[in-house]
Amino acid sequence: MSTVGAKAIVVGVDGSNSSLDAVGWAARAAELRCIPLKLVSAYQVRALYTSFVALPSHIGSEEHAAAESILTSASLVARRSVENPNALTITTESIVGPTIQAMLDESSDASMMVVGSRGNGEYFAELLGSVSTAVAVQAQCPVVIVPGSVELHSARGSVVLGVDASAHNQAAVRLAFEEASLRRTGLLAVHVSTDEPVSSPEASAADRSDAIVFNGRTVLAESLAGWSEQYPDVAVERTVLRGNVVEKILEVSLRAQAVVVGSSGRSGFSGLLLGSTVRSLAHRVDCPLIVARG
Repeated sequence: MSTVGAKAIVVGVDGSNSSLDAVGWAARAAELRCIPLKLVSAYQVRALYTSFVALPSHIGSEEHAAAESILTSASLVARRSVENPNALTITTESIVGPTIQAMLDESSDASMMVVGSRGNGEYFAELLGSVSTAVAVQAQCPVVIVPGSVELHSARGSVVLGVDASAHNQAAVRLAFEEASLRRTGLLAVHVSTDEPVSSPEASAADRSDAIVFNGRTVLAESLAGWSEQYPDVAVERTVLRGNVVEKILEVSLRAQAVVVGSSGRSGFSGLLLGSTVRSLAHRVDCPLIVARG
């Protein structure tokens, strides 16, 4: 399949082990999709010369050289992470400026952004953990937060999809089916209910529990309608849970290949996926966290 004109998967790299884990996952994801991989390293110039209209050419050369060295090492990691290294198109770019803004700018023309769950902060102005949260909330494309030591070629477990009742969850549904199909695994679609259903005051606990399950199954049925026809190779399991969203997603993701959630909406997973909750999931879930945008 030709990659001409295809949007690349973009990875933020700072030389930390976490960012190199992200490179490996992204390289494999690009190979599965037959699209290019772009490695980006952002850095800031330590010496500030405010009296110059333009900085002298030697200012920032050390930081630039360090970023280029990081990108060279990351390229080697990417090649080692795929089954056919010669078929993977890799480009690199070192960018002067704040890391978060650099990543957000790159997201406007990326098919997917990939970052590690934490970094070393040596060449970045911010720790990569802060970057991952900011990018996941603000990027213009899907964002993947990769934990350390992820198994690139593992066939373990399903792809877990968090489903809510919002009108914006179809981006997450599409991504989850695509990921499951590419990785030749099943899909576990989960709806977590955090609300009491409207019912008669005389309703028993069993009746209320039945109502929660019924409402959850309705949300799942409506959200997943038509997708199995588009991805007949993906076996789908559905489950309705009740309780804390983060804790429930951690429970069902123990053997998952990836967890896919939305970034906007109400209730369920996506309504809570902002700020500290993204960070909490990214640092606790034992597989890549894919945050759909849109």
